[in-house]
Amino acid sequence: MARKKAVTQASTEALEPRVYELGFLLSPAVREEDLDSRVDEIKAIITGAAGSIIADARPEFIDIAYEMIRVIDNKNIRFNQGYFGWLKFMLTPDQLKSVTELIEKNTLIIRMLITKTVTENTVISKKPLSKILKSNVREVVAEGEIVQEIESDIDGDEIDPGMAAIQLQTPTNDEIEELASVDTEVEESPAPTEE
Repeated sequence: MARKKAVTQASTEALEPRVYELGFLLSPAVREEDLDSRVDEIKAIITGAAGSIIADARPEFIDIAYEMIRVIDNKNIRFNQGYFGWLKFMLTPDQLKSVTELIEKNTLIIRMLITKTVTENTVISKKPLSKILKSNVREVVAEGEIVQEIESDIDGDEIDPGMAAIQLQTPTNDEIEELASVDTEVEESPAPTEE
């Protein structure tokens, strides 16, 4: 009986939509004015499989780090440039394989990659953290003690403290409070007595 329940639960989980991100590289043969229609074709494949688009970015023309080869009509076509774009969408896992196959059939797509992701925005700023956190440290006398105060050029809402701590390899305020709340007293064990 318990086994049947586990199988039923697993099959309903497979039908729950998940969030995926599609990164793709379009051929440089696509004209600039046709980019939006080509992206709409990809979106139509996803929405045709009962998926929904969460976010996307208009493809940008980039130089590729290394030469890529795509076989089109039994010929090796080499690419050094292309239009890179991405889509974030929600789809059930059972539909993902068919969507992947349909997108791969598009000969204007040089390469594509679909990954499982989260709904939240995971894009990291192009500006280095050191410039984001560009700040001045000054000493301030507060109640007779010298305290260092940090002036930041930006609002605190613009920086994710967790991400900043990872990049700076420093603990966040929450981690510091958690460490401070742990009782650090060590009980001394009595010295062994000789009998």
